[in-house]
Amino acid sequence: MTIWSEGDGRSLLRRRTALAALCVAVPLLGLGYQVAARYTAVAMAGVPFGPAWLLGALLQPWGVILLLCEGLGLLAWMTALSEIKLSVAVPLSALSYVLVVSFGWIVLHERFDPVQLLGAVAILGGVWLVGRSRS
Repeated sequence: MTIWSEGDGRSLLRRRTALAALCVAVPLLGLGYQVAARYTAVAMAGVPFGPAWLLGALLQPWGVILLLCEGLGLLAWMTALSEIKLSVAVPLSALSYVLVVSFGWIVLHERFDPVQLLGAVAILGGVWLVGRSRS
């Protein structure tokens, strides 16, 4: 049995929801969080850090998106952990790193060097190996 199979009689719908949360929602919300954090930081670049900075960041449109992604990401993570072992869930959550680097390269036109490519391949290989292991 792998983490992708039905398991030991648990509700199939509940297990599939947890897998969807882990494999889709957590990485995408993590990506959304990182993108929103970048744009919020750029918007706040000239403001000295302090209470005014925090209030200004929270009032930025990207700051609101950042908070939404963080909150929804927490809900997705808790959903995943309700059905999937931590030792399996954490490595699978590493897909977020690959998404962030890919987004930076494709959308933001950031440099993507061979070491980053090797790291992304290693993460994907690790996720594949974890997915094949017993849950």
